[in-house]
Amino acid sequence: MNLIIIAGLPATGKTTLSKKLAERLHLPILEKDEIKEELFETVGFASPEDRRALDRAANAVLLRCTENILSGGNSLIIINNFDKAMSGRVQEMIDRTGCKCVLIFLNGDGDILHKRYVERDRRKARHPGHTFIPHYPIRPGDDLNQEMSRQYFADRFEKAGMGEFTLDVPRIDLDATYPDTIDADALTRQIEEILK
Repeated sequence: MNLIIIAGLPATGKTTLSKKLAERLHLPILEKDEIKEELFETVGFASPEDRRALDRAANAVLLRCTENILSGGNSLIIINNFDKAMSGRVQEMIDRTGCKCVLIFLNGDGDILHKRYVERDRRKARHPGHTFIPHYPIRPGDDLNQEMSRQYFADRFEKAGMGEFTLDVPRIDLDATYPDTIDADALTRQIEEILK
């Protein structure tokens, strides 16, 4: 069984790329943000600390489900903006299952990624639980139009160890400053060669 991990900074097009790869490789996708959104809807949160706890829970569920799928002899793609602290846990799961794995890491120009992140929030293109709202469900009068500053984006993502997420597996680094320039067909061939 094979595991393709798509990681990297926010707003690099991880979800879009994973869908292209899933179509070409005929694999299912597990995405941490989708798990987290289900937790927002079923559990909710009353503070930023609660939201961080849901984030940790979503990571745990992602890894548990991934391990179960791999242990059943099946392959899949997982998506998450893993940070350095998660490297050990992910590596242990890979070692336990004996799967073949490739890590695809998406990075790019921080200024452009920040602008894309803010624009995505302006368009309300993501679940509102991902915004600066301090609680969920939304209450009347909540301001959903707060924007992440460039400095906060750098502190929360660029300096938070996401670029230091490493595994003892083949790694493909991609510049996703402009995600549409990534050749999904060529990437698919590269992945297939690595996983032979």
